[in-house]
Amino acid sequence: MDSYIINMSSLAFAILNVPVSGATILTNMFFVYCLFYPQTGPDNSLKPPLNVLLGSLIGCNLTLNVFNLLFVSFDSLYPKQWMYTIASAVIMYATRTSFTTSLGLNIFYYFQIVPVRLPFLVWVKMHIKHFMYSTLFCDRIFFLFEFFLQVMHPWKDAISEVDLNSTCIQVNIIKGNIDVQYYLSMAHFWIRCGYFFLCLVIMLASSSATALYLWSHMKNMEGNSSPFSALHQQRQMRVTIMGIIKMVLFFLSSMWLMTEDLMIFYFGICFDQKNHAGGCVVALYSLGITIILGVGQSTFRLRVIDIGKKLLETLKFLTD
Repeated sequence: MDSYIINMSSLAFAILNVPVSGATILTNMFFVYCLFYPQTGPDNSLKPPLNVLLGSLIGCNLTLNVFNLLFVSFDSLYPKQWMYTIASAVIMYATRTSFTTSLGLNIFYYFQIVPVRLPFLVWVKMHIKHFMYSTLFCDRIFFLFEFFLQVMHPWKDAISEVDLNSTCIQVNIIKGNIDVQYYLSMAHFWIRCGYFFLCLVIMLASSSATALYLWSHMKNMEGNSSPFSALHQQRQMRVTIMGIIKMVLFFLSSMWLMTEDLMIFYFGICFDQKNHAGGCVVALYSLGITIILGVGQSTFRLRVIDIGKKLLETLKFLTD
Protein backbone atom coordinates (compact mmCIF):
# COMPACT_ATOMS: atom_id res chain seq x y z
CA MET A 1 0.00 0.00 0.00
CA ASP A 2 3.03 2.29 0.14
CA SER A 3 2.42 3.28 -3.48
CA TYR A 4 -0.85 4.95 -2.44
CA ILE A 5 0.79 7.20 0.14
CA ILE A 6 1.36 10.90 -0.59
CA ASN A 7 4.20 12.22 1.53
CA MET A 8 4.30 15.95 0.80
CA SER A 9 7.09 17.67 2.68
CA SER A 10 6.45 20.59 5.02
CA LEU A 11 8.62 22.86 2.88
CA ALA A 12 6.74 22.05 -0.32
CA PHE A 13 3.45 22.53 1.50
CA ALA A 14 4.52 25.93 2.82
CA ILE A 15 5.93 27.10 -0.54
CA LEU A 16 2.61 26.34 -2.29
CA ASN A 17 0.13 27.01 0.47
CA VAL A 18 1.36 30.31 1.93
CA PRO A 19 1.30 32.43 -1.26
CA VAL A 20 -1.92 30.82 -2.55
CA SER A 21 -3.85 31.16 0.72
CA GLY A 22 -2.34 34.60 1.39
CA ALA A 23 -3.37 35.94 -2.03
CA THR A 24 -6.84 34.41 -1.65
CA ILE A 25 -7.34 35.99 1.78
CA LEU A 26 -6.27 39.46 0.60
CA THR A 27 -8.46 39.26 -2.52
CA ASN A 28 -11.51 38.13 -0.56
CA MET A 29 -10.96 40.91 1.98
CA PHE A 30 -11.12 43.29 -0.97
CA PHE A 31 -14.38 41.63 -2.03
CA VAL A 32 -15.76 42.21 1.46
CA TYR A 33 -14.89 45.89 1.13
CA CYS A 34 -16.70 46.00 -2.24
CA LEU A 35 -19.80 44.40 -0.71
CA PHE A 36 -19.97 46.90 2.14
CA TYR A 37 -18.93 49.94 0.08
CA PRO A 38 -20.15 49.34 -3.47
CA GLN A 39 -19.87 51.89 -6.23
CA THR A 40 -23.03 53.69 -7.22
CA GLY A 41 -24.73 52.58 -10.39
CA PRO A 42 -27.04 49.80 -11.63
CA ASP A 43 -24.15 47.46 -12.43
CA ASN A 44 -22.94 47.54 -8.84
CA SER A 45 -26.18 47.15 -6.91
CA LEU A 46 -26.37 43.72 -5.30
CA LYS A 47 -29.77 42.54 -4.12
CA PRO A 48 -30.83 39.39 -2.26
CA PRO A 49 -30.17 36.56 -2.73
CA LEU A 50 -27.08 37.44 -4.80
CA ASN A 51 -25.43 39.44 -2.03
CA VAL A 52 -26.11 36.61 0.45
CA LEU A 53 -24.62 34.00 -1.88
CA LEU A 54 -21.54 36.11 -2.57
CA GLY A 55 -21.09 36.91 1.11
CA SER A 56 -21.41 33.24 2.02
CA LEU A 57 -18.88 32.15 -0.60
CA ILE A 58 -16.42 34.88 0.40
CA GLY A 59 -16.81 33.88 4.06
CA CYS A 60 -16.08 30.24 3.19
CA ASN A 61 -12.97 31.27 1.24
CA LEU A 62 -11.65 33.40 4.08
CA THR A 63 -12.33 30.74 6.72
CA LEU A 64 -10.73 27.79 4.97
CA ASN A 65 -7.64 29.78 3.93
CA VAL A 66 -7.06 31.29 7.38
CA PHE A 67 -7.24 27.84 8.96
CA ASN A 68 -5.24 26.38 6.10
CA LEU A 69 -2.39 28.75 6.95
CA LEU A 70 -2.45 27.38 10.49
CA PHE A 71 -1.24 24.04 9.16
CA VAL A 72 1.98 25.69 8.06
CA SER A 73 2.64 26.78 11.64
CA PHE A 74 1.54 23.37 12.96
CA ASP A 75 4.58 21.77 11.29
CA SER A 76 6.90 23.80 13.53
CA LEU A 77 4.78 24.43 16.63
CA TYR A 78 3.47 20.85 17.12
CA PRO A 79 0.13 21.84 18.65
CA LYS A 80 -2.12 19.60 20.70
CA GLN A 81 -4.16 17.04 18.81
CA TRP A 82 -7.50 18.73 19.46
CA MET A 83 -6.24 21.94 17.79
CA TYR A 84 -5.15 20.01 14.71
CA THR A 85 -8.44 18.09 14.57
CA ILE A 86 -10.64 21.18 14.91
CA ALA A 87 -8.65 23.12 12.30
CA SER A 88 -8.96 20.23 9.85
CA ALA A 89 -12.70 19.94 10.52
CA VAL A 90 -13.24 23.68 10.00
CA ILE A 91 -11.43 23.55 6.65
CA MET A 92 -13.57 20.64 5.47
CA TYR A 93 -16.74 22.34 6.69
CA ALA A 94 -15.92 25.59 4.88
CA THR A 95 -14.93 23.72 1.72
CA ARG A 96 -18.06 21.59 1.59
CA THR A 97 -20.42 24.48 2.30
CA SER A 98 -18.71 26.53 -0.40
CA PHE A 99 -19.66 23.79 -2.89
CA THR A 100 -23.35 24.38 -2.26
CA THR A 101 -22.92 28.14 -2.41
CA SER A 102 -21.24 27.81 -5.81
CA LEU A 103 -24.16 25.67 -6.92
CA GLY A 104 -26.54 28.36 -5.64
CA LEU A 105 -24.82 30.99 -7.79
CA ASN A 106 -25.15 28.80 -10.88
CA ILE A 107 -28.85 28.25 -10.20
CA PHE A 108 -29.41 31.96 -9.52
CA TYR A 109 -27.91 33.00 -12.87
CA TYR A 110 -29.81 30.24 -14.64
CA PHE A 111 -33.10 31.73 -13.46
CA GLN A 112 -31.88 35.24 -14.25
CA ILE A 113 -30.99 34.38 -17.85
CA VAL A 114 -33.12 31.47 -19.06
CA PRO A 115 -36.93 31.76 -19.34
CA VAL A 116 -38.59 28.86 -17.52
CA ARG A 117 -41.93 27.24 -18.31
CA LEU A 118 -42.18 24.17 -16.11
CA PRO A 119 -44.52 24.84 -13.14
CA PHE A 120 -41.93 23.76 -10.57
CA LEU A 121 -39.21 25.96 -12.05
CA VAL A 122 -41.62 28.88 -12.29
CA TRP A 123 -42.44 28.43 -8.60
CA VAL A 124 -38.75 28.29 -7.67
CA LYS A 125 -38.06 31.46 -9.66
CA MET A 126 -40.91 33.28 -7.93
CA HIS A 127 -39.60 32.23 -4.51
CA ILE A 128 -35.91 32.28 -5.33
CA LYS A 129 -34.90 34.12 -2.15
CA HIS A 130 -36.67 31.73 0.20
CA PHE A 131 -35.45 28.75 -1.82
CA MET A 132 -31.82 29.87 -1.60
CA TYR A 133 -31.99 30.74 2.09
CA SER A 134 -33.58 27.39 2.94
CA THR A 135 -31.02 25.50 0.88
CA LEU A 136 -28.08 27.28 2.51
CA PHE A 137 -29.52 26.71 5.98
CA CYS A 138 -30.13 22.98 5.43
CA ASP A 139 -26.72 22.61 3.84
CA ARG A 140 -24.98 24.13 6.87
CA ILE A 141 -26.90 21.90 9.26
CA PHE A 142 -26.09 18.80 7.19
CA PHE A 143 -22.35 19.47 7.15
CA LEU A 144 -22.38 20.60 10.77
CA PHE A 145 -23.24 17.00 11.66
CA GLU A 146 -20.20 15.86 9.68
CA PHE A 147 -18.13 18.50 11.48
CA PHE A 148 -18.97 17.00 14.88
CA LEU A 149 -18.31 13.49 13.62
CA GLN A 150 -14.94 14.54 12.29
CA VAL A 151 -14.00 16.20 15.57
CA MET A 152 -15.16 13.29 17.74
CA HIS A 153 -14.22 10.30 15.57
CA PRO A 154 -11.44 8.16 17.11
CA TRP A 155 -9.54 7.64 13.85
CA LYS A 156 -8.22 11.20 14.17
CA ASP A 157 -6.53 10.19 17.40
CA ALA A 158 -5.19 7.06 15.75
CA ILE A 159 -3.65 9.11 12.96
CA SER A 160 -2.09 11.57 15.39
CA GLU A 161 -0.38 8.78 17.35
CA VAL A 162 1.52 7.59 14.27
CA ASP A 163 4.90 9.02 13.34
CA LEU A 164 4.01 11.57 10.66
CA ASN A 165 7.38 11.01 8.98
CA SER A 166 6.61 7.36 8.30
CA THR A 167 5.81 6.15 4.79
CA CYS A 168 2.45 4.61 5.58
CA ILE A 169 -0.38 5.35 7.97
CA GLN A 170 -2.88 2.57 8.53
CA VAL A 171 -5.81 3.22 10.78
CA ASN A 172 -8.01 0.55 12.28
CA ILE A 173 -11.24 2.44 12.62
CA ILE A 174 -13.40 -0.50 13.70
CA LYS A 175 -12.31 -1.28 17.22
CA GLY A 176 -13.52 -1.05 20.78
CA ASN A 177 -16.88 0.59 21.19
CA ILE A 178 -16.79 3.01 18.23
CA ASP A 179 -19.10 0.97 15.99
CA VAL A 180 -21.93 3.52 16.31
CA GLN A 181 -19.72 6.42 15.29
CA TYR A 182 -18.24 4.36 12.49
CA TYR A 183 -21.60 3.44 10.98
CA LEU A 184 -22.87 7.01 11.39
CA SER A 185 -19.81 8.25 9.52
CA MET A 186 -20.29 5.61 6.84
CA ALA A 187 -23.94 6.56 6.37
CA HIS A 188 -23.06 10.24 6.22
CA PHE A 189 -20.28 9.49 3.74
CA TRP A 190 -22.61 7.77 1.27
CA ILE A 191 -25.29 10.45 1.72
CA ARG A 192 -22.59 13.03 1.06
CA CYS A 193 -21.51 11.18 -2.10
CA GLY A 194 -25.09 11.20 -3.36
CA TYR A 195 -25.44 14.85 -2.39
CA PHE A 196 -22.31 15.91 -4.27
CA PHE A 197 -23.35 13.85 -7.29
CA LEU A 198 -26.76 15.58 -7.29
CA CYS A 199 -25.05 18.98 -7.01
CA LEU A 200 -22.79 18.12 -9.93
CA VAL A 201 -25.76 17.04 -12.08
CA ILE A 202 -27.67 20.23 -11.26
CA MET A 203 -24.61 22.39 -12.00
CA LEU A 204 -24.07 20.60 -15.30
CA ALA A 205 -27.74 20.91 -16.28
CA SER A 206 -28.07 24.59 -15.32
CA SER A 207 -24.77 25.63 -16.93
CA SER A 208 -25.48 23.67 -20.12
CA ALA A 209 -29.03 25.02 -20.39
CA THR A 210 -27.81 28.58 -19.85
CA ALA A 211 -25.01 28.25 -22.41
CA LEU A 212 -27.34 26.69 -25.03
CA TYR A 213 -29.97 29.39 -24.48
CA LEU A 214 -27.44 32.21 -24.85
CA TRP A 215 -25.91 30.63 -27.94
CA SER A 216 -29.29 30.26 -29.68
CA HIS A 217 -30.39 33.72 -28.54
CA MET A 218 -27.22 35.36 -29.85
CA LYS A 219 -27.62 33.59 -33.20
CA ASN A 220 -31.18 34.87 -33.51
CA MET A 221 -30.12 38.40 -32.59
CA GLU A 222 -27.17 38.64 -35.03
CA GLY A 223 -27.25 42.00 -36.83
CA ASN A 224 -30.32 43.16 -34.89
CA SER A 225 -28.90 43.78 -31.42
CA SER A 226 -28.20 47.20 -30.00
CA PRO A 227 -24.88 48.01 -28.28
CA PHE A 228 -26.68 47.84 -24.91
CA SER A 229 -28.14 44.38 -25.52
CA ALA A 230 -24.81 43.15 -26.90
CA LEU A 231 -23.07 44.29 -23.71
CA HIS A 232 -25.79 42.62 -21.64
CA GLN A 233 -25.34 39.36 -23.53
CA GLN A 234 -21.58 39.61 -23.06
CA ARG A 235 -22.06 39.86 -19.30
CA GLN A 236 -24.43 36.91 -19.29
CA MET A 237 -22.01 34.81 -21.33
CA ARG A 238 -19.17 35.72 -18.98
CA VAL A 239 -20.99 34.53 -15.85
CA THR A 240 -22.07 31.38 -17.72
CA ILE A 241 -18.49 30.53 -18.69
CA MET A 242 -17.37 31.22 -15.13
CA GLY A 243 -20.13 28.89 -13.92
CA ILE A 244 -18.84 26.08 -16.15
CA ILE A 245 -15.28 26.54 -14.87
CA LYS A 246 -16.66 26.55 -11.34
CA MET A 247 -18.35 23.21 -12.04
CA VAL A 248 -15.00 21.71 -13.16
CA LEU A 249 -13.31 22.94 -9.97
CA PHE A 250 -16.19 21.50 -7.93
CA PHE A 251 -15.82 18.10 -9.61
CA LEU A 252 -12.05 17.87 -9.15
CA SER A 253 -11.95 18.99 -5.51
CA SER A 254 -15.00 16.96 -4.43
CA MET A 255 -13.57 13.84 -6.09
CA TRP A 256 -10.36 14.29 -4.10
CA LEU A 257 -12.27 14.57 -0.82
CA MET A 258 -14.47 11.58 -1.64
CA THR A 259 -11.47 9.44 -2.60
CA GLU A 260 -9.69 10.37 0.62
CA ASP A 261 -12.69 9.33 2.72
CA LEU A 262 -13.13 6.16 0.70
CA MET A 263 -9.54 5.08 1.32
CA ILE A 264 -9.94 5.62 5.06
CA PHE A 265 -13.27 3.79 5.37
CA TYR A 266 -12.57 0.75 3.20
CA PHE A 267 -8.80 0.34 3.27
CA GLY A 268 -7.92 1.84 6.64
CA ILE A 269 -5.32 4.05 4.95
CA CYS A 270 -4.84 7.79 5.16
CA PHE A 271 -2.87 8.32 1.95
CA ASP A 272 -2.45 12.05 2.57
CA GLN A 273 0.02 12.41 5.41
CA LYS A 274 -0.43 15.54 7.54
CA ASN A 275 -3.30 16.62 5.24
CA HIS A 276 -0.75 18.59 3.21
CA ALA A 277 -1.98 17.54 -0.23
CA GLY A 278 -5.62 18.06 0.81
CA GLY A 279 -4.77 21.51 2.13
CA CYS A 280 -3.20 22.41 -1.20
CA VAL A 281 -6.23 21.07 -3.10
CA VAL A 282 -8.73 23.17 -1.16
CA ALA A 283 -6.41 26.21 -1.30
CA LEU A 284 -6.15 25.98 -5.09
CA TYR A 285 -9.91 25.40 -5.35
CA SER A 286 -10.54 28.50 -3.25
CA LEU A 287 -8.12 30.54 -5.35
CA GLY A 288 -9.89 29.41 -8.52
CA ILE A 289 -13.28 30.39 -7.08
CA THR A 290 -11.84 33.76 -6.04
CA ILE A 291 -10.55 34.42 -9.56
CA ILE A 292 -13.95 33.44 -10.98
CA LEU A 293 -15.68 35.89 -8.62
CA GLY A 294 -13.30 38.67 -9.63
CA VAL A 295 -13.82 38.07 -13.34
CA GLY A 296 -17.52 37.23 -13.29
CA GLN A 297 -18.90 39.81 -10.86
CA SER A 298 -19.20 43.35 -12.21
CA THR A 299 -19.15 44.81 -8.69
CA PHE A 300 -15.64 43.53 -8.03
CA ARG A 301 -14.27 43.96 -11.55
CA LEU A 302 -15.44 47.55 -11.96
CA ARG A 303 -14.11 48.51 -8.55
CA VAL A 304 -10.66 47.19 -9.55
CA ILE A 305 -10.85 49.24 -12.76
CA ASP A 306 -11.87 52.32 -10.81
CA ILE A 307 -9.01 51.92 -8.32
CA GLY A 308 -6.58 51.37 -11.18
CA LYS A 309 -7.72 54.59 -12.88
CA LYS A 310 -7.33 56.54 -9.64
CA LEU A 311 -3.83 55.16 -9.12
CA LEU A 312 -2.85 56.13 -12.67
CA GLU A 313 -4.25 59.61 -12.16
CA THR A 314 -2.31 59.92 -8.90
CA LEU A 315 0.93 58.76 -10.51
CA LYS A 316 0.38 61.14 -13.42
CA PHE A 317 -0.21 64.02 -11.00
CA LEU A 318 2.94 63.18 -9.01
CA THR A 319 5.13 62.89 -12.09
CA ASP A 320 3.92 66.15 -13.68
